[in-house]
Amino acid sequence: MGLAIDYVLVWGALFLALIWLRLVEKEKPLRAQVENSLFAVFVAALLGARAGFIWCMWPQYQSDWLAMLDIRDGGFLPQAGLIAGMLVLIWRIHKRPLTRNTSVKVVLLTAACTLPLYIGVNWVNRSSTMPLPVVQNNALQTVDFAAYTDKPIVLNVWATWCPPCRREMPVLEQAQQNYPNLHFIFLNQGESAAEVNDFLNSQGLKLENVLLDTSGAVSEAFGVAVLPTTLFYSPQGKLLYRHVGGVSSASLDYALQQLTQNVPEA
Repeated sequence: MGLAIDYVLVWGALFLALIWLRLVEKEKPLRAQVENSLFAVFVAALLGARAGFIWCMWPQYQSDWLAMLDIRDGGFLPQAGLIAGMLVLIWRIHKRPLTRNTSVKVVLLTAACTLPLYIGVNWVNRSSTMPLPVVQNNALQTVDFAAYTDKPIVLNVWATWCPPCRREMPVLEQAQQNYPNLHFIFLNQGESAAEVNDFLNSQGLKLENVLLDTSGAVSEAFGVAVLPTTLFYSPQGKLLYRHVGGVSSASLDYALQQLTQNVPEA
């Protein structure tokens, strides 16, 4: 098991802010007020990020209101969360002026620590080039990843025993049919062709480009440590977007928007 780096950074920022708070403010009553403000900012940022994503992808949610509550799809808009968090922080400082100096110090110190790390991680991800391994597909035929470099690539790393992988398969199957201008590749991790084919047949899934990574070495080469993970590459092999966790129709459409926006038209 593991966590996407974005989630690690978000939760890490909260814990780091609480540590800075104890170092910056020694007066317990004031520290307690600032701590409450930090938790309020954190909750507001999460809710704001989710609400912003739902707003952007409203057509996918308007017919399924319960899907709005299913945050397993990773549908968050960071910009909206940042705005919501800042508004709550300003409101809390306005209501409790004595907390202003401490709150601002803690927020600035936390940002100074986390922002360079966030920028650095994303720079490393974006600068990496897609590996071009030679593998077998679920018909035990040899396949070279270089054969897929004529179109943008959506690479899904999955396994049949993984519940979120199983949930997202119908969404990815539909997307493969809807976007013939993209290569959808399904890289199974650690299972045999028989296991994969039994699963696909039992679920009535008709997927193209089902490849096998029986040793896990190929997934490791792609930097995948969590299942499922979906990677979005340009035809030149540049990583444009990474989604860790299961996708819904909304979160997949959002990722595909990022992919098409970053790939110049021929």
